Amino acid sequence: MMSIPLSIVMATGLALTASVPAPAPQGAEGIPVSTDLGRQVLAVGDGWASADGGTTGGTSAIPEDVHEVSSRDELAAAVAGSEPKIVYVKQHIDANTASDGTPIACEDYAVDGYSLDAYLAAFDPAHWTGQASGPLEDARKASSANQRKQIRIDVGANTTIVGLGDVQLTGFTLNIDRVDNVIVRNLRLSDAYDCFPGWNGDTWKTEWDNLVVSGSTHVWLDHLTLDDGGTVDAEQPKYFGQPFLRHDGLLDVVRQADLVTISWSRMVGHDKSLLWGNGDGVTADRGRLRVTLHHNELVDLEQRAPRVRFGQAHVYNNLYRVSNPDHYQYSWGVGVESSIIARNNTFELAPGIFPAQIIGDFGGTGIDEEGTWVNGRRASVLDAYNSANPDQALAPEVSGTPGPHLRIEPAPAAAERVERGAGSGLLN
Repeated sequence: MMSIPLSIVMATGLALTASVPAPAPQGAEGIPVSTDLGRQVLAVGDGWASADGGTTGGTSAIPEDVHEVSSRDELAAAVAGSEPKIVYVKQHIDANTASDGTPIACEDYAVDGYSLDAYLAAFDPAHWTGQASGPLEDARKASSANQRKQIRIDVGANTTIVGLGDVQLTGFTLNIDRVDNVIVRNLRLSDAYDCFPGWNGDTWKTEWDNLVVSGSTHVWLDHLTLDDGGTVDAEQPKYFGQPFLRHDGLLDVVRQADLVTISWSRMVGHDKSLLWGNGDGVTADRGRLRVTLHHNELVDLEQRAPRVRFGQAHVYNNLYRVSNPDHYQYSWGVGVESSIIARNNTFELAPGIFPAQIIGDFGGTGIDEEGTWVNGRRASVLDAYNSANPDQALAPEVSGTPGPHLRIEPAPAAAERVERGAGSGLLN
């Protein structure tokens, strides 16, 4: 890991400017706008993360705390601690790689006699009932813990992480846990692959998310691409009659996290995608989980885009694309005490998918939805849902507020800009 003085960063052309049609950051109050991507801060009014003082990440880092990284160990070291820091990821990094560059296979994490063949033989429902337990399940957990030590990167407070050009982190779980003031931009986070799914008696439980915001505040996630890489869960085998999935969430916001803005990103080809609030009984989430989702492209997300419990979600000017009706459940999950305000979003749905399917009810009471376009026409998604589900009708009002936000565009105009400007590798 190499520290880079700011003067060198600016002189060598590493100063970065946005080349996409997204709104340019205007800076938190009192902080000037920078042409260096690592020194930029969230614009005033840009979603919930701009509230209560705004999100500045590591913009005040001294030159000694500006780093370029090109390996897993350098990345882990650079993002640790609470001092302001800027971390530039300059090339593709695979989490499952040892310090000497040797690839790490799933078998290399396994301990105490664990193997998939032995696990399947031990817990076959033909002779085993209920959740896996005992020595072989303990071995699976220990093997999973070994993988966690390698792939989970814990991000410290007051941190900015940006990709230099079109770069990718493969196999990582980027973990923003119980910290404040974090910015992550211009990165592809791909294939958080679980080597050791566990059997809970009726389904397989996977562990890793591409990105987790847990118990943290003031987090800005911008121009990211989140996907499953070359691993397609729909193509995985079935064991015990259930899909042996390799991924959990794509981007979860949980455990009293608050003040999060997710902007100009692409989320592609995932099942359990955006879970905001992870339990119907987690009443500590009341008044928190305030998240803004705007100008994102969400492609072939089977469910949870997002699913919300307790939180206040402002979902506007996003572009949703769904190409396969066999792998689509819903997009907006109305959970317990949730407050989803959806404005001017666009849906492009394949034949066989209908507007009523966009909403899923999981114990909530209402969703405030306006200005949605479906397949080139304006449509009331809530009316369609209520007509199809008269016994589970949802109210058109919610108790929460949208919070701060930038100008909400007409849905067609926003969709065109999102198509051109969302995702990683576009800031330079």
